[in-house]
Amino acid sequence: MHLDCVAVAAAFGLGRPLGPWRPLANGGAPSDSRVLVTTRGRWVVRTDRLLGEWHREQAHRVHRLQSAAWEAGITMPRPVEPPSPAIGFWHNPAGEALVRVSEWLEGHDLRRAEAPSDADLSKPAEWVGSTLARIALLGTGSGAGADDGIALHSLAEWQEWVGEAGASDHPVAPSAHALLPVVADATTLIQDALRNPPGTVLVHGDTSRANVLRTSDGYALIDWEGVRADVPWWEAVNVAFRFATPFNGPTAEGDPRVVRPLLAAYLDRGGPGGPATVSAFAGMLRSQLATMAWCLWLALGHRQADTGQRAFGLRMVTFAARDLPRVMRSLERWTALLR
Repeated sequence: MHLDCVAVAAAFGLGRPLGPWRPLANGGAPSDSRVLVTTRGRWVVRTDRLLGEWHREQAHRVHRLQSAAWEAGITMPRPVEPPSPAIGFWHNPAGEALVRVSEWLEGHDLRRAEAPSDADLSKPAEWVGSTLARIALLGTGSGAGADDGIALHSLAEWQEWVGEAGASDHPVAPSAHALLPVVADATTLIQDALRNPPGTVLVHGDTSRANVLRTSDGYALIDWEGVRADVPWWEAVNVAFRFATPFNGPTAEGDPRVVRPLLAAYLDRGGPGGPATVSAFAGMLRSQLATMAWCLWLALGHRQADTGQRAFGLRMVTFAARDLPRVMRSLERWTALLR
């Protein structure tokens, strides 16, 4: 199957295209999505390559949680069930090619204020907190094992990647090297928190202001491809401190105007709580380290990264080297916002 708009529309039963599809803007980050308008409506078409068995397992993980969330009435763009052969919500027509489709949902994300009401994040923060609790209570804990969580790479692995960057005099090398002390400190904190690991459930895994839409009917949660297993309290804390910044990357902010209403709404809706100690940030740090490992791989050209992805990886690692030390220094102070 050649992945053009006519073939995709026919395979998914979307109707006849009314013109070529167009790239979907992603705030300056690489985008693998397109907008397609047909006789039956407007759609978001996402393409990818099947990168291995881990990718196949992730697709099934996403399908399991997103299907349960859709059935529970959590607001999101409706995912379109794919034709056979399929892997989760992905159609796998041939080889490594993957394509999935969702209905278009009119709205805008919260990375920048487009109306006076956008500047006040307390209401969307409350909606996010309540939604995180609803997701945590979907009953996915029994199937969320260690293999469904984020890998915690060893310091030796990080040193190997940094060495690879240095050996080739890659532009990412100085920033990657500067990250090693914070990687070591964050890894120690995560390992300490995992000595007596709380129970995990499947979580959205990428809830940020980039992935919450303000629509005419309220708010909606988009981009479910980051689904993973995590401690629900850690996920809520992670999101609360990420939601306080418009930047969908390796940073966080302790803004009480966002953190307090989000966590209060999460707990009021019955979300599982946890201790108000630095251990609550273990999920955030593990997520950020995993993201930075991925971005370092992209910068180095791993994972079949193209030119745009390599440049994106370099930008993210450079930013993380500047900002993650500040985040680590802030954790003890930020615990006051958890009480």
